[in-house]
Amino acid sequence: MAAYTRMTRARLYVLVDSFEDDMRQILLRYVLDHKSEEEALGDSLERAQDKRDADPSGDAVAIVHYLDMREAYDILNRHRDALPTELGRELRICTPQMDALVPIRNRVMHGRPLHEGDTEKALSACRAFTTRFWPMVRETLDRLAADPSWEPAFNGSDARYSDRILHNLPLGDYDETGLIGRAQDVSKIQKLLLKRRDSMLTITGEGGIGKTALAAEVAYSLLDDPSSPYECILWASLKTERLTANGVVEIADAVRDITGATQRIGYAISDDFRGGLQELSDALEGVETLLIIDNLETISGDEVVTLYETLPDSVTYLMTSRIGVGQIERKMPLTPLSVKDASTLFRSFARSRGAATEYLARYSAETVKQVVTRLRCSPLAIRWWILSVESGREPLPTLTSQEELISFCVRSVYDALTPLPKEVLTTLYALDRSSTFDEMAVLIDVDVDDLRRAIKELLNGSLVSSKPDPENELVIRVGLTEAAQHFLRSVAPPVKSHITQALHREQVFRRAEEERRADESKRHLAPNVVRVRSSNDEPTAHLLRLALAQSRRGSFDRSKEFIARARALNPEFWEVDRVEAFILSENNQVDQATAHYRAALRNATEDAIPVISYYFAGHLAGRGHRPDAALPYARAADEALRSPDTAQLLGKVLLWDRQYSEAQEHLNWALDNLKQGGRLRLIILTALVESWRRWAESLLDDDKNPVEAGRKAAKGFGIGFRELDSGVWDLKLAESTLESAKVILRSATATGLFVAEFEEDVRNVLDGVKRHYPIFERCGAWRHFPGRVGQLHRAKDCPEDIRALCEDLVHIVQPNSGSVGENDSPLGIVCSWRGKYGFIAHPDYPSNVFFPASVVTDLNGVPGESVELSGQRVKFQIDEHGKDDRPRASWVSLEP
Repeated sequence: MAAYTRMTRARLYVLVDSFEDDMRQILLRYVLDHKSEEEALGDSLERAQDKRDADPSGDAVAIVHYLDMREAYDILNRHRDALPTELGRELRICTPQMDALVPIRNRVMHGRPLHEGDTEKALSACRAFTTRFWPMVRETLDRLAADPSWEPAFNGSDARYSDRILHNLPLGDYDETGLIGRAQDVSKIQKLLLKRRDSMLTITGEGGIGKTALAAEVAYSLLDDPSSPYECILWASLKTERLTANGVVEIADAVRDITGATQRIGYAISDDFRGGLQELSDALEGVETLLIIDNLETISGDEVVTLYETLPDSVTYLMTSRIGVGQIERKMPLTPLSVKDASTLFRSFARSRGAATEYLARYSAETVKQVVTRLRCSPLAIRWWILSVESGREPLPTLTSQEELISFCVRSVYDALTPLPKEVLTTLYALDRSSTFDEMAVLIDVDVDDLRRAIKELLNGSLVSSKPDPENELVIRVGLTEAAQHFLRSVAPPVKSHITQALHREQVFRRAEEERRADESKRHLAPNVVRVRSSNDEPTAHLLRLALAQSRRGSFDRSKEFIARARALNPEFWEVDRVEAFILSENNQVDQATAHYRAALRNATEDAIPVISYYFAGHLAGRGHRPDAALPYARAADEALRSPDTAQLLGKVLLWDRQYSEAQEHLNWALDNLKQGGRLRLIILTALVESWRRWAESLLDDDKNPVEAGRKAAKGFGIGFRELDSGVWDLKLAESTLESAKVILRSATATGLFVAEFEEDVRNVLDGVKRHYPIFERCGAWRHFPGRVGQLHRAKDCPEDIRALCEDLVHIVQPNSGSVGENDSPLGIVCSWRGKYGFIAHPDYPSNVFFPASVVTDLNGVPGESVELSGQRVKFQIDEHGKDDRPRASWVSLEP
């Protein structure tokens, strides 16, 4: 295998030229020495003669110098019989080499960008000719191999004109390797420019990704395309600096604005062009032109718009920019190379630089993959790293320290950002992961439209990338590009306090989501529970829970703001309408709530309909006072979900619809199937007490049946009293229990005479009310209860012991105003007793009052573990040191 030979365009030129010179000498020596030009050249003579006639010095030059390479070779093949046998055989065998060599020759001689593998193919083709008839080829190959530093003088060709298109295209700066990995991009952009449906195409991407090289390759492809509609292809570069192995250097005589670009483009049309933009427009009027402006981000958008509006409609634009222009363009985003193409570029460029870097091309596939991956598969980064190693830097430290490279690729775009996009970058950097748009809106707490504009700005600048979420391809996740990550890590680290704030907001969000899941697992249909379809709904759920919290605090306007933000993120999510309806209902906006519940049902998935029906039924029956309308929804929810929550709601709706017996069936089922206590148990118990009380009132008022009414009211009172007696302190339960007590007293005195059948029930009521009067006196029904007691006391045939209980109860209700001291102490109920300490329920202390066994005056040394104080009525005094957090009693006295 031949040793690698470093090649450049100039070295490739002399090799191809030497091959053509050898062919000419063979033609002159072995064909034209005995044949006429017409006999030797055949059909090629006329074309060659036309070229010689056009050359002022053509008469002194042999006709063979005006033959194309392929023509000359084919002529030799036709006259193989006239050639030495050895040479004839070689020409026949090596004919396929011309298929590779001729296109390379044309690219070299006509100033076209070289393709991937051109140098290797040219060397291989020329090395195939080994006979003595190719002395110049052999001499050139030997010198190229012996002296890698030899760089022949080469001015290229006059690149200003092709056969028919005026142009000023620069030579590509990728001759060593050709343009690798961009064939599909070239084809796509070329087709769009041929169709000319878009007046402006902009190749966008991060710095160093290959935008300029791609634009040049497209331009040269159009230059040689017979179907190209353009009469002019004009190029202007606005690059002001370039990256070298030794850092960023300024480009001499760089064009820095549209005025300079106008002059540079004008010179391509006429050497004496001195006008401005309007004069350029006049010159291009009616001329089909492709105008290519490279590195457009260095000028303002207004300048681009002025250029676009001033030049004639015959001009089509191809731009390269890190951020794009705006609404007048069609963007063509350019991504990094694939790992395979990046690895090919790595090996090819390393070999092209000669002995100092040739060993890099022999790295293992895994090592090359690691290197190009750490260089983000960026063509510029790969070239910069190899050049840096060539200049003497160590490979590994250079790979880990890329500050100059990253700053060059990112700095200009980053410095042009407005504050919000920079905050998005800081947040993503702090998270160290990608994020959905919805999550970002919650973490940054910003208007949704502003956030969309900020992310679009970052996408245009190739500082963030977007990918579909694995859970839902319709949801997009945004993350930092590798270049942006490196830039923020090593070049422009965000302020630490900003990172801390971003992480704190994420922790708050995550903690809130954990609470949401915990609440849902405890009670799926609790008022504060918000459901999600997937993790992508969590930001929306967070905003909805904040709305519910604000509503509970009485801040209705603030809750509407959170609802609006949630709707902006997730407008078709049924839970947004459901929560808004719930909040509207809680704030007595019945019609609006009804409309939103119906909207939620329209948007809901099949599994969500029972959930919405549950809340909708509660709204219609409660706030809407329409149990008949609520009943179908309540039944549907219970049939689908069949849980204590749905059963208790159906029971209450049936209760309000005066279907008492069926209501109690569902309430009892809910109570029997409740897996744990808590708030729902009290709700069910209260509803059960209420069902007995309402049923009793119906019997008493509508059916005039006081006996049956009293029996049913007694059942309700008994349920509530037993619960209060167990230490529960709940005003709603107490209210329903006291209302049941009133119905019993009414039933006992409905005829004006005391009904003996109620004697036991009345005693239980009076004794129970006396026992728990501290909570009963706080109920709305208490206002009329003393009057009911007075009526009972005055009833004919009322037993004396019951009258005594009435008097005792009235005495408690209206205590002696002159009493002082211990009588002024609050009365409460021990709601929990643990042997060594306990807690007293009292409405003035929502968190309950703590007391140790040592302050209970009535124990008299009896161990607390041996007595049961739960449900015991007590008087107590608050310790002055226990008033701020949980109150603490300084003494506790048991009440009989």
